[in-house]
Amino acid sequence: MFGITPMPIYDPEQEVSYLKDFMVFFKPGDIVKWKPIDREEYDRIAASCEAGTYTPRIAKVDFDLEDFNVDMAGTNAKLMEALNGA
Repeated sequence: MFGITPMPIYDPEQEVSYLKDFMVFFKPGDIVKWKPIDREEYDRIAASCEAGTYTPRIAKVDFDLEDFNVDMAGTNAKLMEALNGA
């Protein structure tokens, strides 16, 4: 992975609200969708993180390999809906 993020993704002290249960933002099996942001949004998120008020959007998704193998396009569409917040 290359790039930077304005939000902490690692917190060994587990003081960041969304990292209290697991010190690393990504857990085994997570599906991650990156999106480009401009400098203004980066600064807004960074300030919100600094203030302790930022909460990343996390969507719980149940993935079933058998369902995926039966209907790859349909499964991908459902994953994209969850990832895009639809």
